[in-house]
Amino acid sequence: MQARFKQSFGYSFFFHIVLAIIFFVSLSDSLITIPPASSAKEVQNNKEIVNAVAISEDDLSKEIRTQQAADNAVKAKAANEARQLAAAKAQALAQIQQAKQEQAAIAVKQQADAKKAADQLAQLQAQQKQAAQQLAQTQAQTAAAKKTADAAAAQKAADAKRQALQQAQKASATANNNVQTQNEINRYVGLITQAIQAQWTQLPGAAQQKLATTMIIRLAADGTVLQVQNVGSSGNPALDRLALTAVYKASPLPVPADPSLFASFRELKVKFSDT
Repeated sequence: MQARFKQSFGYSFFFHIVLAIIFFVSLSDSLITIPPASSAKEVQNNKEIVNAVAISEDDLSKEIRTQQAADNAVKAKAANEARQLAAAKAQALAQIQQAKQEQAAIAVKQQADAKKAADQLAQLQAQQKQAAQQLAQTQAQTAAAKKTADAAAAQKAADAKRQALQQAQKASATANNNVQTQNEINRYVGLITQAIQAQWTQLPGAAQQKLATTMIIRLAADGTVLQVQNVGSSGNPALDRLALTAVYKASPLPVPADPSLFASFRELKVKFSDT
């Protein structure tokens, strides 16, 4: 394209030089002094020069028009190429602008995606932290509940052990009391038996028969015999009467002063045998 501009510039320079020559020749013609008529040869020469100049002017005009046409064509082509270049440049700028817009959109989308991912990560971390706190709280509650349950179980075991010990001690005391009570009862039963036997008169010949009678004796609190009932006759009325008489003669019988012990002596069942 630069070669074409150089060529056009050369034509234009040549064209201006020719115009300068024509202008100079024209100015010379206007200043020429016509010689005397006697110089016919010179006149003829001048005519030839003028004709030559006129022919040269026509050729020059044609050349100028040709050069102008070439210049116009070059200019038109250059203008077209300039328009094409401008269009290509505009298109390239548009493409660049579009690419920038697309890159900006991609960057915005990437930022939005990054923010969304960051928000999701933060939310997930918050959920994990909350879950960890809930787990720690649950574990603490479980440990506290276990500690409380262990303490309650230990207390319950201690209470059960203490109650068992108390019950054992109470049972032992009760057993001891029962033994003592029974020993005391047995002692008074022996005393009563001795008191009745002291009033007993053996029946002659009853020993060989091995006779026995059973009676229920009801006593007052001071040992007085209130009632005697024969609940198992020996089959020998004489032996039965001897037993009855011995009980009444022994009255009042020895009984314990403790009301709780005397309850066992309100009604006694006594077996008598003449052996």
